[in-house]
Amino acid sequence: MSTVGDRSDLWSLVEPSLRRHGSRTAWRCRLAGGGCRCYRYRDIYAHTLDFADRLREYGVRAGDTVAILAPNGPQWGTAALAVWRVGARVAPVHPGTSDSEMASQIRALAPRVVLIHGVDRVLPNTLPIELARDSSRIDREREAGHALASPDDEAVRLYTSGSTGSPKMVRLSHDNIASNVFAALQCADFRRSDRFLSLLPLSHMMEITGGLLVPLRTGATIVLPRVLAATEILAAMAEERISVVIAVPRLFRNIMLGMEKKFRAAGGAMAVYRRVLKALPVFLRTRFNYPIRRRIGGAVHIWISGGSRLDPEITRFFHDLGLPLCQGYGLTETSPLVSVQPVFSTELDSVGNPAQRVEVRIHEPDAQGAGELWVKGPNVMLGYVDEAQTREVMEGDWFRTGDLARIDAQGNIVLTGRSKRLIVTEAGKNVYPEDLEIRLERFEEVTEAAVLEVEMRPAAVLVVDGRGREQTARDVLKRFNCDVSSFNQIARFALVEALPRTPVGKIALKELPAIFATHEIRR
Repeated sequence: MSTVGDRSDLWSLVEPSLRRHGSRTAWRCRLAGGGCRCYRYRDIYAHTLDFADRLREYGVRAGDTVAILAPNGPQWGTAALAVWRVGARVAPVHPGTSDSEMASQIRALAPRVVLIHGVDRVLPNTLPIELARDSSRIDREREAGHALASPDDEAVRLYTSGSTGSPKMVRLSHDNIASNVFAALQCADFRRSDRFLSLLPLSHMMEITGGLLVPLRTGATIVLPRVLAATEILAAMAEERISVVIAVPRLFRNIMLGMEKKFRAAGGAMAVYRRVLKALPVFLRTRFNYPIRRRIGGAVHIWISGGSRLDPEITRFFHDLGLPLCQGYGLTETSPLVSVQPVFSTELDSVGNPAQRVEVRIHEPDAQGAGELWVKGPNVMLGYVDEAQTREVMEGDWFRTGDLARIDAQGNIVLTGRSKRLIVTEAGKNVYPEDLEIRLERFEEVTEAAVLEVEMRPAAVLVVDGRGREQTARDVLKRFNCDVSSFNQIARFALVEALPRTPVGKIALKELPAIFATHEIRR
């Protein structure tokens, strides 16, 4: 095993678990026609050795970049493990990327080969991902052994355009990611009996770390839904007894709205039950809430929201029901975990204390203690491929996140906004778009909301339900403006059918100005 102290390369992180938990199910893939296809840990181990030999035969060597273009599933996981076994680096490419963007990404990544499965794209230099068990290949790979990677070697090269700013290629080491896996295991009591629902794309670090490596290291099961549709996600949670969900705030908001609708339809008895449940101590609430838990599989262990700020009222809603929703925080450049709330934390607006071995500081705090959040630790990236971009965000060992935050009396990180999104009005007042978006989405008529700067004032792009959308939006904004300070009031707005989203589900902020200009509702 290639380790230095408690540092590890990613193959060595997972390989013992593949052998130890051989008979356990690693993946349960729900099939379109019904039923599931299961892959045991021993299957994944054998498939990885077989495919690693195929990579060597193709000419992949330690230090090469290998792109993976595939949907979530055992093929993606096996390919990544095989790449790390031969000492190469993984470069994920999202299957939903447009042809032109994909071509641009692959040119920038310059991979030795593109590993492909389940996508209909014509690309040069591809190798199909095969889940085979050729005994001669497996024996040959066992003899070849692990091409030992140093924990400091690059493990993942991730092309990220983010929701704002220019494209970047983030370089993460084995130790960056392995330290984050160990930190995640300290933050939450993950168990072998857990079932993780795979929702976020494996082109995103939150899913690579939290949705792939954490369950495989633990010996847990990864469940793949048939499609990423709300009805299927809820069905999978119930039928597969899902215990762990790691997703973006939008999913938890949609679950909350669906539950609220059913609660209203259930009448007065449900309202009384909810009031009694809310009044109980947490340890009793989690026992007497079985009628609610049963509808979502009965096995809820922990839900984690990340990717963007979570409305604390959503957290409060689930906590009142005895459901353990936590908010985490991190960035691609931090592998990604920086912090996560403890289960049933009462500090709803925080993102918890820094994870194990992670340090944070507030740079140049204002009178309220808020300033740019800086992060230091083994999880901080090696840098970008472009050294000039690296110099813009690194101050020695400290990574400048670009997020605005303060540290409360308990040492919790409380996010206040994104520095690049901060709106400064003509009067010099600071407006935080994330706060306004959360407030707007508390109106039941508003499906989605995004706030941007237009002529030094906040403006909104809204998705509104029902008929008479324009008048509904005006009524919502009238009520909204009565409840906020004058500098936070929104006078101009646009209406759209859906907000633009990145592959992970965050708002594609750089597209908002053009959308606003095209869809603004004039007086």
